[in-house]
Amino acid sequence: MDRLRLLPLELPSATNINNGMIKGKISFVRRLAVGFVILATLGLLYVPAYHSVQSPFLGLACTKPELKGEESLWIQFYLWSWWEIFLNNSFTAQLPGWAYNTSRDLCTYIHPQNTTLVLNPTGICSPSPYLFIVICSAVANLKARAAIRHTWANKNNLDSVYNSTVKIAFLLGQSDNDTLNNVIAEESHQYNDIIQEKFYDTYNNLTLKSVMMLKWVTSNCGQAKYLMKTDDDMFVNIPILMKTLQSRSQTTNTLLGSLICNAKPILDPNNKWYTPRYMYSERIYPNYLSGTGYVMSLDVAFKLYRTALTTPLLHLEDVYITGLCAKHAKVRPVNHPGFSYVPRKLDPCILKSAITTHKVNVSSMYVIWNKLNDTSFTCSNHSRTDKKSVTLSRNSRNIGYYIVKRRPINRCI
Repeated sequence: MDRLRLLPLELPSATNINNGMIKGKISFVRRLAVGFVILATLGLLYVPAYHSVQSPFLGLACTKPELKGEESLWIQFYLWSWWEIFLNNSFTAQLPGWAYNTSRDLCTYIHPQNTTLVLNPTGICSPSPYLFIVICSAVANLKARAAIRHTWANKNNLDSVYNSTVKIAFLLGQSDNDTLNNVIAEESHQYNDIIQEKFYDTYNNLTLKSVMMLKWVTSNCGQAKYLMKTDDDMFVNIPILMKTLQSRSQTTNTLLGSLICNAKPILDPNNKWYTPRYMYSERIYPNYLSGTGYVMSLDVAFKLYRTALTTPLLHLEDVYITGLCAKHAKVRPVNHPGFSYVPRKLDPCILKSAITTHKVNVSSMYVIWNKLNDTSFTCSNHSRTDKKSVTLSRNSRNIGYYIVKRRPINRCI
């Protein structure tokens, strides 16, 4: 906070006190009236500006809209942004990396017409896979990637059991540590499964990471049927996922995962999932899928990518991609019980019917893999459901930044 500068105070003479009070009142009333006029004018601009900048994008070129009269849509967007700041955020704590005056135009960072890759796996989508799985991983998480390569995403299994119809790749940003970046380059050379983009890999940049995933897949693997986004602390049961997808009557207009409804933005600046009002001003988020793991058909990937290029960025990637962008693109996220953001009990009878398991560390990755491949193990009927109770609360790591009203899942629509 800037240091306050104390100036000498000159007291008025006794004869000027009354006149000063009268003039002060008149001046205050005038300032108040001018303020109301300014607020009313900005208010009239707010609604059309808001809806204009949220309109669907028709192409991939990031160009500013043509002028309409004396104002363009972008001028209206900036007026709307400052209006929000003036009303709600005079004393709001700013989000690290995304201050209120930081551009949230995705085209500033994504560059849809240019290649921004640092590392790009060669031939990974030839032939085109049925399912392409992108695992978002932190640069330093080498052991987590190794565990995934040796368990649920091991290449021998993908090549032999699925005849190369399932492919995986790890998506990374960059580190400010050049030594670590060199290690990633060596890892990429060895496994040919690293997609690395030019942005710093931080938590508040996860939305950039997910939009870059959409950019890469639609540009390099557009003939695939499905795209899955997941994280490197997730165990994915590929056999169950493939059965789920292959049993569907259509391979389009699909957005599946663990649905979250009626979630409210967290306004506590000390919370990891803090969302200031200048980033999102509505009372609740649209329905969205947990970012721990979700699947979309490729036509949906194209729609979400196009829509993201004209939707102001929100740093919570799952709310942004599967909530805001899906809503603007008129794509409905759908719940599937096989997906879960809640850690599951490491019971093979439960895990056999689960598609995703969250918060799996390196050692547990191998434990789950060995249990699921133990053919001698049998399950009794009573052990097939996960009865582990979870308390959903604002500060719980199980629920993350979701504040969810307690209501039956069938009312989550």
